[in-house]
Amino acid sequence: KLILLDSLLQERFKTMTLLRICFVMWLMVSSVLSVQMDWGDNPDLVEESFTIQGREHIKLMVVLVGESIDLECQVLFTSKPVSQIRWRFNGKQRDQSENQILETKDGDVFIENHFKINNITEDMDGSTVTCEYAKGEYADRVEASLNIFKLEIETSEDICETCDGDVKLIFKEAKRSSPNETNVDRRIRSKIAKMTNVQFDDITVDNDEYSVSLPIATVKDNQAILAMRPHLLFNGNLGSDNITLTACKCDLSRWTKGWNMVYGIWNMVWNMSKKLKWN
Repeated sequence: KLILLDSLLQERFKTMTLLRICFVMWLMVSSVLSVQMDWGDNPDLVEESFTIQGREHIKLMVVLVGESIDLECQVLFTSKPVSQIRWRFNGKQRDQSENQILETKDGDVFIENHFKINNITEDMDGSTVTCEYAKGEYADRVEASLNIFKLEIETSEDICETCDGDVKLIFKEAKRSSPNETNVDRRIRSKIAKMTNVQFDDITVDNDEYSVSLPIATVKDNQAILAMRPHLLFNGNLGSDNITLTACKCDLSRWTKGWNMVYGIWNMVWNMSKKLKWN
């Protein structure tokens, strides 16, 4: 009987130990599963149109040359003490631009941090920004791939000199294209419509290029367009040394000469008519 009792106690001890281990593991797993990462609200961040398994953490960011971006990374339902959010640009760790913000609500801990890039340039097209967070058994990341659009303006030398006539604004991705990305297409057209004050459906799309026509005077007064530092295309060809819109000086000298000639002829006729009258 004593042997049987001892055997039963050992079995119970093993069972209790196993239950304790399972409970601890459940606590660890549940705490890891409850933590979430995401990007803060940003209309320029869009989902991939066809998300491939393993890329659920990646979003596409639609940006124009000359713009500045502010990415907000959020960690939800973590616990104290919190870890530091880490940023990477093209795989290389970047220093924090700001201190992360911590908020506690109903016992849940939320943190956020921001990553800023001022004055986006063409060569950043295709770059990636990654936000990472790790605490205990939890480690995850979210990623944004930059889709940078540049601007070229198709004009003629005559329009450039006189600032009279329409020019064609051509927006296209700086270093690559994003075929079949309907979310990118929708967002870039929305940004172009807002910048140029044209209707969404008035933007022409051809081979991943987006174009609108505007009077050159309107273009030169649009600060958002000028901030993109657009290059000029003369009759479809890129100007020498990547000439920008500032090269169009609106030289009205030809018109001035023409009016001076007309005025001279009119003045001569007027003087002759006065002489004939007095004679």
